[in-house]
Amino acid sequence: MNRKLNENLVSAIKIALPEKTNVALYLMDLLSLGKEAVYRRLRGTVSFNIEESALISKDLNISLDQIVGMRSAEKAIFNLNLIQTPNMMDDYCASMRTYIQALRKIKPYADSKWQSACSSIPCPFYIQYALISKFCLYKWAYQMRGFDSTLKFAQFVIPQNVLDTHEEFLNENRFIRNGSCILSRNMFTSLAKDIALFSRLNVLTKIETQQIKEELIDMICNLESITAAGTLNVNSNISFYLSNIDFESSYTYLECSDFELSIFRVFSFGSINSLKPEVCKVHKEWINSLKRSSTLISRSGDVHRAEYFNEQRELLNTIL
Repeated sequence: MNRKLNENLVSAIKIALPEKTNVALYLMDLLSLGKEAVYRRLRGTVSFNIEESALISKDLNISLDQIVGMRSAEKAIFNLNLIQTPNMMDDYCASMRTYIQALRKIKPYADSKWQSACSSIPCPFYIQYALISKFCLYKWAYQMRGFDSTLKFAQFVIPQNVLDTHEEFLNENRFIRNGSCILSRNMFTSLAKDIALFSRLNVLTKIETQQIKEELIDMICNLESITAAGTLNVNSNISFYLSNIDFESSYTYLECSDFELSIFRVFSFGSINSLKPEVCKVHKEWINSLKRSSTLISRSGDVHRAEYFNEQRELLNTIL
């Protein structure tokens, strides 16, 4: 790495770290380097190698675009959080940590904002429910691993590291202050149809199907209360919308005064992320375009909100 790139990386590290963080101590811990080795890199006497740069970029969500000076709007470097079958649960946790790290990054900022368009039930809502969360992971593992009919839903066990990651995510998600969330009108019925299918495949018992249905109804009631209040906690202000058009994936955009991140959800639980300003700008514009085609149901829109959630309850009773 030449001197200019090394300077760009050092500057990016100082910007990315919270105020009053000792940069040298942080790098000593992350890179397992001694004090003098770290200071030589900070002074530019020795350059960070590729492996060290990649580790720093991943840990701090630093855009390699800015480090290498890639300014073209036609080119961008994306971080891939794709899940491979042999280590799928570990890869799943790593993908979740992308959200966790981003939420921690924007947490100290009063101007932080979260925007999302969800084609399926948003993760912060369903992972609070043990059976729904288990079914979503079971369905995904069924698709990825090609389970045969001998592995029943009751035999599927969520690893402890996944449960711990879910808890960590929920703890960070509580600190969201401002934002908006666009909900797909089909997200509950899509999940209900999946549950019905697995019931017909005899991997879900009738009792299990009924128990998941009860959790879904409870989640609908909870989400109805949240959308009416327009808040996730006492300090948050979240606008919820119902989309009037279908969209093919889920999109998340996080920002504060000196940080922004675009997250594209792919292959159920994988993601493609970018810190490049041009990508984030287009991503934000796309979410706002979906918002213009949606109906606000937070703190107003009482009729639309009541009609939608009542309809979801009726459809659940029909499907399940």
